[in-house]
Amino acid sequence: MASVAPTLSIAASTGNTICAGTNVTFTATPTNGGTTPIYQWKLNGTNVGTNSNTYQNAGLINGAKVTCVMTSSQVCATPTTATSNEITMAVNAAVPPSVTIAAIPGNTVCAGTSVTFTAIPTNGGITPSYQWKLNGANVGTNSNTYQNAALANGAKVTCVMTSSLACANPTTATSNEITMTLTAAVAPSVTIAANPVGAICTGTSVTFTATPTNGGATPSYQWKLNGANVGTNSNTYQNAALANGAKITCVMTSALACANPKTDTSNQITMSVSSPPLATIIPTGSPSFCQGKSVLLS
Repeated sequence: MASVAPTLSIAASTGNTICAGTNVTFTATPTNGGTTPIYQWKLNGTNVGTNSNTYQNAGLINGAKVTCVMTSSQVCATPTTATSNEITMAVNAAVPPSVTIAAIPGNTVCAGTSVTFTAIPTNGGITPSYQWKLNGANVGTNSNTYQNAALANGAKVTCVMTSSLACANPTTATSNEITMTLTAAVAPSVTIAANPVGAICTGTSVTFTATPTNGGATPSYQWKLNGANVGTNSNTYQNAALANGAKITCVMTSALACANPKTDTSNQITMSVSSPPLATIIPTGSPSFCQGKSVLLS
């Protein structure tokens, strides 16, 4: 009977590039091994495993070298043993993914403001996936941003990011939570009053005063005379040259962040201006008199 040369090849179930902690099964495939070949697995040259055509290990480190020596049970095997190819493992460390979210323009806004939330991943890989949550319920799309213009006061926003990295462990991460503070919109208003009140004589100085509501700490004012801008940015306006029928208004711009609309136009004051009456002087008695004589006038 002719002699036969046994050979052996081994393969790793995951390939030779893995993440730390991955359980790898190595399988031996013999040629001319006979009915009951014997296997001796070796890790970095040291005997490991059992007499089996497979060997498992979940604690491999980077650079680990795995081989197997097979002893053939064939009668005419020459030599009787064969050493397999060597598999050198590339083991990548596991990385923990994380994600943080931020709100623009911030977490304190006016009701009805559109807020954009942006997710910033760490160890997310090339194509991480995102699941946004509003008060724990799924919202948004698989995007690193989420927009909402109808948030309620106290709304809580988070994001769950799933990393695309092969060695992410765990594969998902939950972001920080942003709690929204919403301020209701308020309507500004302004009224004006004149001092003195009512009809005036030509040349009288009139002071107009604006009284704002929801104007904030520093509202601005634009006074108008017959529709044209006058005065300064002040809550008062003075004029001593008003004509009869002059119309005074004031436009106030609120400084409150949540004023809606931002401006309001006051009531209109229409001035009644009269000239003082001319006096008529009449001589008492005869309208004729001599020069130098005393005359009584009324």
